[in-house]
Amino acid sequence: MSAPAKLPAKPHDALIDALFSAPPEPLNADLSLRVQMQAGSAVWQPSRLPGLSLCVLEYIAGVQPRMTALARLDPDVNGVVIPAQELELLVQHGIVADDETEYLHPYYLRQPRDRFGRHQHFTLFPGSRNKQQNTNGVLEFYLATGQLAETDTERRCINLSEHSLWLPGPVENTEVMPLHMHNGNNSMLVRWLDSVSFRPKLDPLGEEVLVIDGSLSDELGHYTTGSWIRNPVASWQSWAGTPGTLIYYKNGHFGEHSNTSDVTNATNARTD
Repeated sequence: MSAPAKLPAKPHDALIDALFSAPPEPLNADLSLRVQMQAGSAVWQPSRLPGLSLCVLEYIAGVQPRMTALARLDPDVNGVVIPAQELELLVQHGIVADDETEYLHPYYLRQPRDRFGRHQHFTLFPGSRNKQQNTNGVLEFYLATGQLAETDTERRCINLSEHSLWLPGPVENTEVMPLHMHNGNNSMLVRWLDSVSFRPKLDPLGEEVLVIDGSLSDELGHYTTGSWIRNPVASWQSWAGTPGTLIYYKNGHFGEHSNTSDVTNATNARTD
């Protein structure tokens, strides 16, 4: 008698299991395609956790699913607990607490799987009791899961209001704040001190941009606070920003590629 066929492994991610009663439908799953979304006009959906809503930006199904999303809290919620394993979290408005510390916005948290079982959960708290806070373009939480390499084991807890972390940017009148680098995977903030444009040259597979504040533009459009853009390399453009524009910039997480760059290169790149 032949052995019964094995069933395909079910997708498993602790955060996705906590947020959804069933895995969401694939969204923007082809990483070779350019995507742009605006949080203010996108679809927001309630999660399984009372008081927490999500705007899913991309979801790629698989044994190890990949998701990028924005999250926001009802201002009356008293805290929402989420799994904190292989999670990247950008806190722009709100508070995050782990086993030891409370992190008041703005903060960048990167939590790989801890082999000692520490920091298994984050508790999210709203940054204000003002019920109008989610109607004026304020971003709260950006989260990404399923994107950390197994060898990426360094935890990050970075206070984004620390002015000494800013470095000279790729061109004059820009600055960068490096947040993480591992094997070609880079995360950073970029801000504009004056109106200037430049073309990043960091990743042979593309880039991801979240406009935190201000106004960003390229040859394809104009992007205000809450805009999310995923550019494969074929769609690379020169980014132009107005004074005060702040973006979260990420690359190196689109697939296997050689380690050709690091965060430090951002301070040395120059316009073509």
